[in-house]
Amino acid sequence: MNTKEPKPGPLTEFREATRELDSVYAAFPKECGLSEAEYWSLVAVYEGLETQSRISEQLYLSRQTLNSAFRQLRSKGLVQLEPYADNQRSKRATLTEEGRRFVEKHLLRMHRMEERAWAGLTESERQLLPQLTRKFSRLVRQQLAQDQDKP
Repeated sequence: MNTKEPKPGPLTEFREATRELDSVYAAFPKECGLSEAEYWSLVAVYEGLETQSRISEQLYLSRQTLNSAFRQLRSKGLVQLEPYADNQRSKRATLTEEGRRFVEKHLLRMHRMEERAWAGLTESERQLLPQLTRKFSRLVRQQLAQDQDKP
């Protein structure tokens, strides 16, 4: 097998930076005693997403992974699932009282840390960072789709 070392340069630096950021975001759920899927699902419920299908789309998680995360969140007493009055098959996720306390203690702490870090960026950096990250993500997704179309 022919393995090439990536050329040092901006793309390599970007990969390293994203791995570093992923590592930071992976550490916090562990500190809270949650898996990453549980943590981000809890964030999604806190931010107002109610259905598992919508949360799955938002987090790019498989239904199986999300169902497992919700099973754990329910067993920990942080989330409850209630059927909608007009659609008994679809369930609405909400925080329990214990879930609200958990969010206030752990998740909001993470949000405050992010906000303090964000304040360390210039106004220009704050505008460019999400724009460029989304653009790069979109372009990589396009490349993935094009590659999947090839025989």
